[in-house]
Amino acid sequence: MAETDPSTEQAAAPGPTLAKDETEKATTGVTEEPKASEENPATSITEMASNAASAASTATTAAAGNVFSMFGGGPKKEKKEEPEDVDEPSGSSKAKAAEDEESPEAHEPDVHFEPVVRLTEKVETKTNEELEEQTFKMRAKLFKFDRESREWKERGTGDVRLLKHKENGKTRLVMRRDKTLKVCANHYVVPDMKLSPNVGSDRSWVWNAAADVSEGDPEAQTLAIRFANSENANLFKEAFIKAQQENEIKRQVKIVTHQKPMYAVADEPSPVEGFPMRSWSIEIWLLDEHGQEVTANLFEKAVYNLHPSFERPKQTFKKPPFRIEEKGWGEFDMQIVLTAVHKGGDHPLEHDLNFQSERYEAKHTVTFKNPKPDLLQALRESGPVGDENGVRGKRDDPSRKKNRRDKNVDMEKLADGLQKLSEDDLLQVVQMVHDNKTSETYTKNDVENGEFHVDLYTLPDSLVKMLWDFTAQKTDL
Repeated sequence: MAETDPSTEQAAAPGPTLAKDETEKATTGVTEEPKASEENPATSITEMASNAASAASTATTAAAGNVFSMFGGGPKKEKKEEPEDVDEPSGSSKAKAAEDEESPEAHEPDVHFEPVVRLTEKVETKTNEELEEQTFKMRAKLFKFDRESREWKERGTGDVRLLKHKENGKTRLVMRRDKTLKVCANHYVVPDMKLSPNVGSDRSWVWNAAADVSEGDPEAQTLAIRFANSENANLFKEAFIKAQQENEIKRQVKIVTHQKPMYAVADEPSPVEGFPMRSWSIEIWLLDEHGQEVTANLFEKAVYNLHPSFERPKQTFKKPPFRIEEKGWGEFDMQIVLTAVHKGGDHPLEHDLNFQSERYEAKHTVTFKNPKPDLLQALRESGPVGDENGVRGKRDDPSRKKNRRDKNVDMEKLADGLQKLSEDDLLQVVQMVHDNKTSETYTKNDVENGEFHVDLYTLPDSLVKMLWDFTAQKTDL
């Protein structure tokens, strides 16, 4: 029997062929590979088995890929690796390189935009506090007593301030709420007000305000204020009382006395030897802000209380200068009671009647606490008083109006012409009034309603002529 080559027998064995056949049956579209025995007869059985297994794995993967492709999937895509840049250690340099490619001339752009809307000049906001100086400021909480519900209601928390007017010296209390700045208290600090401690608290005060204008119209209010501690509350009380004293309106009264011996009167000998009879007289005058004598029209009568030895120890005079004429032999102290007009009360003065000089003067200070409007008008006759909106002049003096009518300026036409001016022209008029007004000029600046009021008859002649010329250029007078 002839000998067979072992390699030939292994190539003819059915094992590898069977595996390949089964793989071809299980897969689709796999290309037949040439037989290893034909290509390379020297290939070992182990290599043939390894190739068969590799082919089976590839076929299975392809089949799986085809199956997933049916459902929109597919074989996993391998991530494409970017080539490493040896010379660029970070990504920022790459981004910079890309930016440089887009903009070859790398530079910082200098962009300037013109505003679409240009703002005009800043308009100064008026607060009606321009003529006042702050004398006290402290944080507190304010309450108002509601008379209907009979309970306290909170009005707001903020800074309570005392503002003293630079011209008339009067002080008012102003308090605004935080954030909104809405006024919750605004009234003058008048002498009749009395701070009372709140029940059970050493850091709270209660007082009555006869005319609080925080809500617009004057209204009587009972207010309470509470501070952080008792020390702050006491500081407020001290400032409040000081403001009350400064808010009093005072006038100087001058008493002028004349006296002389009566040696020439033989029929009236002195009842006391060594003390000749003397005739004396007293007159009462007011002093204005410049120290000049003015008629004491502020008082409706003067009552002299003389020594009881006089035949008429009490004498009343109702016409300025309230002159009294008497005679006597001795000196004594008398009381003179001045009664102010419009129920302004009695004001007693102590006067020393002596015979040291033939003429001598004595000055006294008369204080008016919380004067009523009519009395305020009478006080203006002898000096500045001032009110909430500024200093009033002698508005209702008919002689002033008559004098103005006699001049070349027609006040009625001027008033009509001012109302025809444009807004810009009116602003110039307001500025002219502020720059040239006197202590007698009455103005009122209503910021909330955007109105400015002025009494033309209280303006000085030079300002009236200035307004007339200005209005005549702008309108047809």
